[in-house]
Amino acid sequence: MHATTLRSTLVTGVGLAITVAAVAAPSPFAGHQAPVWRAIIETSVALVGTLVAFLAYGRYRRSESSQDLLIVAAIALMAWLHTAFGVIPDLISPYSVGNGISERIEVWGTLAIRLMALSYLIQACRVRKTPDSRLSARSGDARLLLVPAALALVAASLFVWLVPIGDRGLLEGTRWPTAISSLLQLVEAALFLFAFHRLTERARIQSDPFLGWLGAGCVFFGFAAINYALVAPDHSSWLRSGDLLRAAAVGTWAIGAVWEIRSYWSTIAESTQRETRRQVALDLHDGLAQELALLAAFMRAPARQRDELGWSSQIEGAADRALAEARRAITALASDRPIPLEEDLAHTANSVSSGHAEVRVEAAGGGPDPDPLHRESIVRIVREAVTNAVRHGSASRIAIHVEAEESTLLRISDNGMGFETDDVPEAGRLGLTSMRERAEALGASLTVRSEPGEGTTVEMLWP
Repeated sequence: MHATTLRSTLVTGVGLAITVAAVAAPSPFAGHQAPVWRAIIETSVALVGTLVAFLAYGRYRRSESSQDLLIVAAIALMAWLHTAFGVIPDLISPYSVGNGISERIEVWGTLAIRLMALSYLIQACRVRKTPDSRLSARSGDARLLLVPAALALVAASLFVWLVPIGDRGLLEGTRWPTAISSLLQLVEAALFLFAFHRLTERARIQSDPFLGWLGAGCVFFGFAAINYALVAPDHSSWLRSGDLLRAAAVGTWAIGAVWEIRSYWSTIAESTQRETRRQVALDLHDGLAQELALLAAFMRAPARQRDELGWSSQIEGAADRALAEARRAITALASDRPIPLEEDLAHTANSVSSGHAEVRVEAAGGGPDPDPLHRESIVRIVREAVTNAVRHGSASRIAIHVEAEESTLLRISDNGMGFETDDVPEAGRLGLTSMRERAEALGASLTVRSEPGEGTTVEMLWP
């Protein structure tokens, strides 16, 4: 049996069983004045419902859809309306319930707010994603929320002053017009079952289990409305079968919230894995694959080009860089935690220098925490600078300094032979061009300072 069908059958069976039992023997369900237990149930419903509404608000923040905004409003209203109209007034003034107007406000207020929340749930099954224009999206959301609220306020005000309420259910011989509140509760029950159908259908279309659990909770709310209409007077001091069904409804929503949290973290984990695989692929493409392609091109070069000066050093450089890239990838994949930037830089520099130079890495204030794109560019600029320092400058000491305050600074200094910045050899010019292009891609500035016999300093600064 499909999970949705099984869930729907289960909640319908439980709600129907409680309703039949309440009709057959109403005294155990509706004949106990238990204000303390009623207050406990109402408080629990309010707190659990608030947590579910908070989760639904998180969905809205991620999706920015009118559907999720309407769901947030509906859950919050259903969670707090009985506490607001029933429990809190009794706690503030225990004798206010004896006032006829107070009882009417409680009855018609809760009924109007429930119908308003129902209209939000039903609208949530009809609306689509918000429009591209944020202004039109917000105005549309405002209409969806405010129009039902205004209608509910007007209706509740009119009914409070014009329509009396009864103290018996429909099965206890209540008469017109005191039967209006019970009849409206039956209408409300039908709307809850309709909302259940629409939410379940929407959950199936959107593959959204959270909507399915919201629909299951609507079944309990529908049976609660039936119980209120048939067998129970609407006194706030009485513990009724409808109260238990409302608690079951909010509990069902809470189960849906748990499923939503599990789904969210599963999505985050899958997204992280995809991003990790993508990053590894990019690293291999930009690093190891490029160096291997360069080696293959060198090996296919004509014999006369192989005899040219510098050919063997270029092969050696490409092989060293390829080996460094492979070691870096192995280290990153073998580690079960993110590698700190300074550790990544030290590993890269040591792999490139191959023990020919002493490398020291400093990260002021813990160093920056760049995003993957910035980190990769930083690592590659460091690798190129260290390669030039060791191969062309014969450096024996290299210092790498990274700090992040108002702006981020990367500095690579060496004690090599240095060079005239206006007269860069062809082999080194390509490396400097590569570093400058990477810096410009990040919106950073890169400067190279060097003098013959004074070493070289490469600095990159970006906001």
